[in-house]
Amino acid sequence: MQSLASRLRQSASIKAFTIGFLILILLIPLQMVRGTIDDRSQIHETARMDIQRTWGHSQMIAGPVLVLPYDAIHTNDRGDLSTRTTEVYILPDALQIDSSIDSEIRYRGIHEVPVYSATASLKGRFASVDAAELGIDSNRIHWADAFVAIGISDGRAITETPSLSLEDRSIPFAPGGQLIDGLPPQIQAPLGAGAASDLSTPLSFEIELKFNGSESLYFLPFGDSTQVSVTSTWPSPSFAGRYLPHTREVADSGFTADWSVPSIGRTLPSRWTKHSTAAASATSSAFGVDLYMPIGIYRLTLRAVKYGALFVVLTFVSYFLFETVAGLRLHPLQYLMVGLANTMFFLLLISLAEHIGFGWAYVVSTVGSSALVVGYSHAILGNRGRAGIVGGVLLFLYGFLYMTLQAETYALLAGAIGLWATLATIMFLTRRIDWYAMSEATSQRRPNDKQETLDI
Repeated sequence: MQSLASRLRQSASIKAFTIGFLILILLIPLQMVRGTIDDRSQIHETARMDIQRTWGHSQMIAGPVLVLPYDAIHTNDRGDLSTRTTEVYILPDALQIDSSIDSEIRYRGIHEVPVYSATASLKGRFASVDAAELGIDSNRIHWADAFVAIGISDGRAITETPSLSLEDRSIPFAPGGQLIDGLPPQIQAPLGAGAASDLSTPLSFEIELKFNGSESLYFLPFGDSTQVSVTSTWPSPSFAGRYLPHTREVADSGFTADWSVPSIGRTLPSRWTKHSTAAASATSSAFGVDLYMPIGIYRLTLRAVKYGALFVVLTFVSYFLFETVAGLRLHPLQYLMVGLANTMFFLLLISLAEHIGFGWAYVVSTVGSSALVVGYSHAILGNRGRAGIVGGVLLFLYGFLYMTLQAETYALLAGAIGLWATLATIMFLTRRIDWYAMSEATSQRRPNDKQETLDI
């Protein structure tokens, strides 16, 4: 009875099943590499959150809003009257925001995060307050307690105390907290004793906000007519939110964008009271810009690892065809060595990409892994031409993978077409092989028959 080793050497079917088993075994180190990438990605996310916590998070500007406290009369079920102080919120009838974003990259060790310093100049006008139109007795309005509020997502990142500039005076803002439900936390500027006279006619205002932030800047369209312009040095913006800019220019030196938003499409009314739910969905009208970062090295590398099994399979298929066609005999351990050399490419890629960037890391990892496999192939295949074929297969795979990773939008399509073409090539090269006849011929060979053997 033939020994297992002898049957493994002679049977193409058993060898194919053995190679399939080795491929499954090599999925373990590939999965370990994926785990390493996930760990490094988590470290990067921690560094990103640390920078945002100390510099500033994504920002949303909401306002300004005129707040008028007043005494509202309520009747209970028994008909008793009671007075309760509440508030009415009034939005400007015109609002223009001119903002500039100076972007930069901040680092935590080897990890980088886009941040910015921004200036937003808000100009506009509140219409004169008509108590009768509001349905409020003028005598019940607490004019001296009126104030203007502005919502900003991360007030800690304000770098200079802003002021509300009116026609004849300037009022500094103070912390306010969550004064208006449904909006980002606010800062407030009290109008004081002169509010009654100020609001008897249209009130023009100017506010300049200087603040830090990261990753994105959004606005809420709080004017009956809202005009917003943004200029920035960031070269790759992503405009998002409820409204897209009606004009924009993007260049390597930065971008400019302009929005014009009428109140007709806004979810928030021009006036509402404190106990109303009108502001619950106010942030759904936000629009602005994200400081888009190209696909990060961790996401790129993770996508690359998903093709790791393809590298192993095609390399093993090349060796198996050499065995089948050229009469070579290779040991499963030799397949395993080559498979491990292929998986080393992905570990080299992530470790180098953190220091020299993805492009150069890909080149160095390709050269290192290919040299390892081709050099070993020359030794076990005993022929430079055969080693050259293996090297050509690897270079094709690395080139195909790089183009697929860079395609982004067409990555799935490119990957599917590449896999289809690879399978078609293998089927074409093996279409005339009679596997049963080959196994029988192999089993009938005597040990002293002349054949090219390269066993360990």
